[in-house]
Amino acid sequence: MTEIGSDTFETNTFGFNLPCRQFVIAAERTKERRLPMVDEFILKTLLVVESISAARLARFFGFEGRDLGISISDLQSRGLVSVDGDNLSLHPSAKEMFRTSDESAPTITVAEPLHADVWFDLVTKHMVSGRGLRHVPHLISIPTKQTLNESEARTAFHDNFRDYLRIARNDKNPSQWSLYSILDVHAGRYSSVQIAGSEMLSLQGAPKLECRLQLESDDRKLRVRQLTEAMTVQLGSRDQAAPSQVAFGELTRMFSHVDWKRWMKPDGNFDLMGWLEHETRSGAEHTVPLLGYPYVERNRKEIASLLEIARFDTSGDDRWQVCWLRPGGSRWGASEDVPLTLEALRGVVRSRVKGGMLSSILVSPSSIFDKEAIAFSRVFERGCRAPAGKSPLALEVIVIADAVAVVSTMVALSPTVHVPVGYATMEEALVKRIVDLSGMAGLARDGARQWPQVEKRAA
Repeated sequence: MTEIGSDTFETNTFGFNLPCRQFVIAAERTKERRLPMVDEFILKTLLVVESISAARLARFFGFEGRDLGISISDLQSRGLVSVDGDNLSLHPSAKEMFRTSDESAPTITVAEPLHADVWFDLVTKHMVSGRGLRHVPHLISIPTKQTLNESEARTAFHDNFRDYLRIARNDKNPSQWSLYSILDVHAGRYSSVQIAGSEMLSLQGAPKLECRLQLESDDRKLRVRQLTEAMTVQLGSRDQAAPSQVAFGELTRMFSHVDWKRWMKPDGNFDLMGWLEHETRSGAEHTVPLLGYPYVERNRKEIASLLEIARFDTSGDDRWQVCWLRPGGSRWGASEDVPLTLEALRGVVRSRVKGGMLSSILVSPSSIFDKEAIAFSRVFERGCRAPAGKSPLALEVIVIADAVAVVSTMVALSPTVHVPVGYATMEEALVKRIVDLSGMAGLARDGARQWPQVEKRAA
């Protein structure tokens, strides 16, 4: 149930394919390391006393002469101790070791080779993690004319070396390392990294919709601004179905027990808070109100909860379907939440019936171009196009195993703010009514197949 105490609601989610490119970099890195304890104590003593005989130093530490001789010989060969007859003193290079540390513990610099597989996004030229990179067809792609060559990658790696250790290598203490040199840079392949975004409805004052990116908390302000601008441009080029009397009429037919007129204001806008507060007070167990597209997390959980207790027919072969009639508009479904919703529903079926399977069918309105619909071919097992005039563009209907039904339509909260509202129900008579009035069975059966392609039989 939507929390009425809040004045901000998530109504849609988006996913973006951010183009990026790989570079393979050979480099060397260094870090400061403490000396072995005996060496450190000898150098600390020489720093304090400046000069001391080997015999006296041996008595001070309780060393046998041979043991001290081995340590002094090693320190002398590394240019850290000067030997003048029997007297020992600190070499100037060893004094530098104290100055570069905290002046209490001498450290040495150790170097090691580093082979880096680095990815940069092509919008902000910022490093991104290389884990799980892929292009997701149904998400929104951010085009860019920018390129990144080896020289630019070299500079970017140099300037953001510790970011690489943190992002790509998950180094918890990247500040311990310094970049010593970059030996070679080779350009690699292209791919995409996914960035999630959401559309938030604010009802504080006049209704307002705001889009937000889900970025890392330590992302730099410049990168956030650049990505937000790129996202805003792409969202601005996409549309969503506008409220229509036909679609609203279908919703009122299916849920005829609701007095819809009472929620329509004189200016024609929908009284969203009044409707939500009324539905919350009604406390209906089998039917719940939904604000926003069905796949947003809040609604997904409500629908899955109904399916967990709904009665479904188990007399068959333990195979069911979810038929999803999508609305029009290219803003619908460009989100990782669509496959997450289907997987959540499949998980409920598997938990209720051992070996149970839930296949999925996407029914698209006739106005949706095939290319746009087929982008979902990796999400839904089947896709078909509804005949012209059979489904209002602003109407969304989901029927799950003939046990749960979801219906929503676009309503206007102001001249510029439109959001989906509707219900999810497990009430048997109401589910049957929705199936009959929506014609879902016929749409899924008779719609023009878009995928998978039917194999032609040999003559």
